[in-house]
Amino acid sequence: MTLRTAPDWLAPAFVLCALILGGSSSGGLWANLLLQLSSGALLVWLLAARLPLLPPRGATAIFLAFAALLVIQLVPLPTSVWTALPGRSAVAEGFSLAGVGLPWLPLSLDPDASLAVLASLLVPAAGLALFAATSPRGLRLAMAAIVAAAVASILLGAAQQMAGEGTALQPYALTNPGKATGLFANRNHLATLIVLAIPCVLALLPGKANRPAAITLLAVLLGGAVLTGSRAGLGLALIATIVSAVWLHAAPRSRSVWIAALAAGATIAAAGAVWLAAAGDTPPPGGAEQQRPAMIATTLEAARDHFPVGSGAGTFLRVYQHYEDPTAAGPEYRNHAHSDYAEILLEYGAPGALLILAALGWWAMQARAAWRAGPEAAAARCAVIMLGLLLAHSLVDYPLRTGALAVLAALAAVLAAQRGEAAPATPAKPSGQSDEDPGHLRITL
Repeated sequence: MTLRTAPDWLAPAFVLCALILGGSSSGGLWANLLLQLSSGALLVWLLAARLPLLPPRGATAIFLAFAALLVIQLVPLPTSVWTALPGRSAVAEGFSLAGVGLPWLPLSLDPDASLAVLASLLVPAAGLALFAATSPRGLRLAMAAIVAAAVASILLGAAQQMAGEGTALQPYALTNPGKATGLFANRNHLATLIVLAIPCVLALLPGKANRPAAITLLAVLLGGAVLTGSRAGLGLALIATIVSAVWLHAAPRSRSVWIAALAAGATIAAAGAVWLAAAGDTPPPGGAEQQRPAMIATTLEAARDHFPVGSGAGTFLRVYQHYEDPTAAGPEYRNHAHSDYAEILLEYGAPGALLILAALGWWAMQARAAWRAGPEAAAARCAVIMLGLLLAHSLVDYPLRTGALAVLAALAAVLAAQRGEAAPATPAKPSGQSDEDPGHLRITL
């Protein structure tokens, strides 16, 4: 193994490391710390090794803008500035009641939580850099690692379900007790991993010769989605299977993509109807997962009161408790809004809304380019499907707030900007011409 080929082996290893250590957004303090330290060390090594990096330009720009916004939220502001911001009157009143003069404070209502979110960005940053230095062969190995981890998590989840509540097989204390969570704290995040593995299977095992193996793995993955008990996960698993089977290897002019789109739309509508019918008009007892409509509505109310600057990264827990209905409060632990879009609007305000639109726009551009590139861009199409599934699940959950799934999103972002395999060597081009993909930003240190 040479320095140039090292990323090809580090990529699948990093995927597995992230899935083992990054399965909880808040319950795995030491595991997340170890993952962040490892990510920081990997990032330093990649920069010191002076490997040519080719990260996707648009995704990198959005990521850097998000990191810059976090830094801005931590800058102390004069008293006359922060007291004029929406949602800060209660803070100023608290200082007044305590008889303490108003100090300079940052935009974030919980700077420690915001700093923790900033540190967590080391994980996807290392993933972007590593995958950008990885060859197509190494990226395929990383996709295979996703499938292997999903199957292993399903087996672990089955054992957790059979063992019942209080089993030592569940890696986190804050979890869905007695449920199949696999390597995660949340059964919905296990469902997300399973859903992301589905297009990987069909991209890695094309053609009739591989059909028995692909069907077997799909059956295991769909059974795992049922095992989790996640309604959103099961619906997305069906969508992933339909869209991947029809779209991954279809010709650009094929009408099958429209059939897949209609089938996916019908599945989404049916899943949404079932979910809304089960949720009802009032939040029933039995867990925060059954209270998503009420939680999302409350989060959006808080977001409106803190618009346009937001309350600061990681402040959901502190802000949300002031908006809860005390008569409907229960023992469930609500560390997130169960809708990343609503939580981003609360914590990041108008800049967060712009970043959401930028991310959706970039994804749509990659989907269009991958479709036009033809069947040879199966890996890019797979990545577009993976990102679309993550964006869809974020409507009713918070998958990207876990280090594990953030790394998979980074892998998908790099894959989505690639159009098929690396081209064979060609004669040197005349001076002044370049064959670089305009969708990438070349970094050579």
